[in-house]
Amino acid sequence: MSSAEFASTRIVFNSVPSNAEIWPYYVPVAGRTVARPEDGEVRQNYHEHVFILTLRGAGRITVGQSTHEAVPGDLAWIDTAQIYAHGAEQGQKWLYLWAAVSGHGLDALRLQLGFDGKPVVNDCDDLSSLFQAVFDELSEPQASDAGSLNALVSAMLAMVSSKRGGLQHSAQSAAVSQVVNQVRKELHRAWSIPEFTKISGLSPSQLFRRFKLETGSSPMGWLRQERMVLASYLLRTTDLPVSQVALQSGYQDPFHFSRDFKRVRGVSPRAYRAGF
Repeated sequence: MSSAEFASTRIVFNSVPSNAEIWPYYVPVAGRTVARPEDGEVRQNYHEHVFILTLRGAGRITVGQSTHEAVPGDLAWIDTAQIYAHGAEQGQKWLYLWAAVSGHGLDALRLQLGFDGKPVVNDCDDLSSLFQAVFDELSEPQASDAGSLNALVSAMLAMVSSKRGGLQHSAQSAAVSQVVNQVRKELHRAWSIPEFTKISGLSPSQLFRRFKLETGSSPMGWLRQERMVLASYLLRTTDLPVSQVALQSGYQDPFHFSRDFKRVRGVSPRAYRAGF
């Protein structure tokens, strides 16, 4: 891809609904991005996993408490439901391809391959054709095919697994993954630390250490962030009353919900909705 072809940022959205009951992977959005230091950092929380392939320049990927450099050929895998940030290095123009992916087993696979601790893997230049194919597929909504996208994501995951040289699975990472997967299915529930320890098989102190290491937050801090991600999504995409958004996000008390939401997002739920 020449500099002329990649002179500006472009984002393409998937106009075809997800067929989760047929295909395991779905790509809601992808893009080609030119980032500069003055653009700041991307921190937006969603429930998708995002893959970033650096083409030129250098970027900075922060996940939890650690920061990693991304140079040409590097691939980063980020769970955007967690605490993260990325942006161009000072004095650099960062050019990269990216794709957001949702689907079965991604949380567990990310942990098994060690992307929780090391979110960047090197020597992935040969993935550029797959990223470009995903981008091209979404750029032609009339010809976009869910099966083709699923095949492209499957091929991408297979190559990423190979680059990491096999599974880096740990029993404790699997334990945290079990908590994450179960809680995300029932965010409306009044979860507690004893329930987390029962699901994970870890002691409270082990649970805290593993969550801090893998998500950058305590278990309850992670739960609050997950609820804010869901609440933000509901406020952006539905007309539900704030009280109903609160209930679906795990808050019985709308006042408590509004207080937490403003603390995390900087604005009230109603002000946040009005901005979209």
